[in-house]
Amino acid sequence: MMKDKIDIVVGICTKNVEDTIEGVIKVVDQGLNDYFPEKKSLIIVSDGFSKDHTKERANKTVTRTEKMVLDQVGKIGKGNGVKTIFIKAEEVGAEAVALVDGDLTSITPEWLKHLVQPILTGHDLVAPFYARHKYDGVITNHLAYPLTRALYGISIRQPIGGEYGLSAKMVKKALVHPLFPAEFGIDIFITTVAACEDMKMIEAKLGIKSHDSTKDYKDPKVLLVPMFNQVTGSILDLTIFYKGLSKKKVGDRSVERIGVKEVETPKEVVMDISGYINDFKSGYEETIKEKNFFLPAEIISSLDKISENYGVEDFNFPIDLWAQIVYYSLSYYEQKKDRKEDILEILRILWQGRLASFAVETKDLD
Repeated sequence: MMKDKIDIVVGICTKNVEDTIEGVIKVVDQGLNDYFPEKKSLIIVSDGFSKDHTKERANKTVTRTEKMVLDQVGKIGKGNGVKTIFIKAEEVGAEAVALVDGDLTSITPEWLKHLVQPILTGHDLVAPFYARHKYDGVITNHLAYPLTRALYGISIRQPIGGEYGLSAKMVKKALVHPLFPAEFGIDIFITTVAACEDMKMIEAKLGIKSHDSTKDYKDPKVLLVPMFNQVTGSILDLTIFYKGLSKKKVGDRSVERIGVKEVETPKEVVMDISGYINDFKSGYEETIKEKNFFLPAEIISSLDKISENYGVEDFNFPIDLWAQIVYYSLSYYEQKKDRKEDILEILRILWQGRLASFAVETKDLD
């Protein structure tokens, strides 16, 4: 048990990231010592029951900053990894908490400056802003950002970015919240709670984000499908929880953006367009036609025509149709609480269709 109060906690969530964890820890250590040498800091590695050598390498990495490696509380899931960090941060009385992912390959010491300094000067949440390839951030661009902007008016462009800076006040609010998620929904939870609980927010430009998990975007079944279900479930649950506030929201709430000025060109993210189209078509035939209970006949008629289009080049799932589908999903998610999983499954299949259409529309654009 630590006797001295800690000023800054940097939490690193990990699961089977033996190839990257040492580098992430070393960069975090350097950033803390370069930018906050007068502060007492603690690095916490919150491990999600890795089956490789992640914990061993984290423990062996030498740092000037105090470090601890913990098994996350509860079942496997990023949200529980974050909760483990928050609990320890409260325990040691941290003034500022930063979160970074353990599979990062692009993190620099300067990230620590931009995530932590605004917290020390009065902000409650620092959200990340990255330069991303057009096929990265596929849940952000097609659902998380549009809904967050429409419902709460905040201009946080990447509300599920992964890296954050948080005040003690924000950590406390999150820990007592009844909807604290165990899994991937944690990022949108943090952003939404900050927006709805009147926290002082700012965005930090961090440049390019490269991380090992991006390679799994080629096959949506590996990572993106379970991530979509968890993130979207959190978005819809939080929308219901804060529905009184969202209805009273008036106007946009712009958020200041600070950080890195010069940014490199992001690496290309390869997307299997045919794979997304095939998953959409098979899911539509096998699932949606059987389970749909909330999309009206005119939308189903449009989807029938889309599903019958066999050419990749001509595949077209209009954005206005997608917007209508999201609206109906949100409405019925609250009305039919016993059908939540069916709604998420239907929405996920249709999201894959919209994503494929976006890829076709933009394949020749930079």
